[in-house]
Amino acid sequence: MSGAAFDNVLDSCLAVRPGEQVVLLTDDGTDVAVVDGLREGIGARGAVPVVARMPMPRLPGSEPPTTVAAMMFEAGAIIELTSLFIGSCLARRRATGNGARYLAMPGVRLETFREGGPLTVDFGGLRAGVEAVGDAWTRALTFRLTTPGGTDLRGSIEGRPGRVLHGLACSAGDYMAPPDIEAGAAPLEGSANGVVVVDADLLFMGRGPLPEPVVLHIHDGELADVEGAERHRLTDMIDRCGDRRMSNLAEVSMAFNPAGLVCAVAMETESSLGTAHIALGNSLAYGGVVDAVAHLDCVMRDATLELDGEKVLIAGVTA
Repeated sequence: MSGAAFDNVLDSCLAVRPGEQVVLLTDDGTDVAVVDGLREGIGARGAVPVVARMPMPRLPGSEPPTTVAAMMFEAGAIIELTSLFIGSCLARRRATGNGARYLAMPGVRLETFREGGPLTVDFGGLRAGVEAVGDAWTRALTFRLTTPGGTDLRGSIEGRPGRVLHGLACSAGDYMAPPDIEAGAAPLEGSANGVVVVDADLLFMGRGPLPEPVVLHIHDGELADVEGAERHRLTDMIDRCGDRRMSNLAEVSMAFNPAGLVCAVAMETESSLGTAHIALGNSLAYGGVVDAVAHLDCVMRDATLELDGEKVLIAGVTA
């Protein structure tokens, strides 16, 4: 594995400061080797690593125990290493509101820190290009997302800001999710229609990548039907959420990490240059208004983005 990747996360992505407490959120599914590498690196920088072990989350966005939430609130920085994404929880929002810098890295494995892998990229150097696409989302009125696999989704983003994740959480209250680098927006509720062919992964819904595609039918901004042999991965998770608002089309985003691969690590799959993902459920972080219990990402390969009828990205390449 690459010491450079651990250094990049701690120095470039999080800018660890001497003397501060850095909370590592873990559970029974966390890769111990990742915790050890980060803990050693945090200590070497004169900061204090605090490992907070919690039960495995039942749903994406689940709240940690109150004692862990209290630790998060007082921390200078937090790295989420739980086996399921919890970065949308109230405890995280309160912690970043109190100035904590936060990296959401659920499910990463030691392999994610490999030499030449997605955590060794120059996040700062990629930032401007990603922000340019984020600005394009902000200016646009309409979007269209297509893929060779059969995705064709259209909708309105009028008045919706572009949202950028560039990987650098160096200022008080910053929230990022390396290796993920993305730019997207929340479609206007009720506006989107079309088909989404998920041919990469349903994130944190069984081990990826998907062996065969799952097809989502979107009607007036809501999930209307799901097809495919693996459809149960999504429908079971939606049933577990027990929230009718989970049918909301919450996000459409494009990924930019040139070293990311579609693989068994959800965060790396989501980061992979050329992929796109839509999400169902909670859209608050993307400028939407739906406060559903969870946010479920669905990734597709080789995506083309059009904004106001003009191609912006074609399989990760600027049009």
